[in-house]
Amino acid sequence: MSLIARLRRFARANKGMAAVEFALIAPMMVFILFGAVELIDALDTDQRVQNAASSLADVISRDTSVSDSEVTGLWSALDVLMYPSSAQNMQVCITSISIDSAGVAHNQWSEAHGGMSPCPSSNVNLTSSMKTPGTSLIVAETRYGYTPQLNMVFSGAFTMDHVVYRRSRLVDPIPRVSG
Repeated sequence: MSLIARLRRFARANKGMAAVEFALIAPMMVFILFGAVELIDALDTDQRVQNAASSLADVISRDTSVSDSEVTGLWSALDVLMYPSSAQNMQVCITSISIDSAGVAHNQWSEAHGGMSPCPSSNVNLTSSMKTPGTSLIVAETRYGYTPQLNMVFSGAFTMDHVVYRRSRLVDPIPRVSG
């Protein structure tokens, strides 16, 4: 049998065609599946980091004063807020800022956790629309070092940063007390 006849016979044969198609498509499908899982995990973690900042700012903004024990409790709450991710990679800073009658912002107090020191918001860089005279703000900043599990979509670790502002609800400014 000639070479051309063998090639024609080979081209007409369709046994095993599904296996060949599957072998061509399967690696791409697996990559898309694992990439989607990794992307969803990163977005979910970022949402928890944002939620942690928002929750911390909200709790503080509802207080009439902030004590040492309350701050310790807030740091403990990070484990619950970040579950199932670990809160070990999270750095947090809470800052109280008051705006005087001239519209100038002043840092009243800051509390840092997880190695975020000094607090980034201690510079007091607020937009003019946030500087309402006679009011105060609570600023919660979170920074989370995220390391992807699979390294398919993201290559290497990166940082998720969030800053949340809340107006003090009961007293201006919220005092920091020891005890």
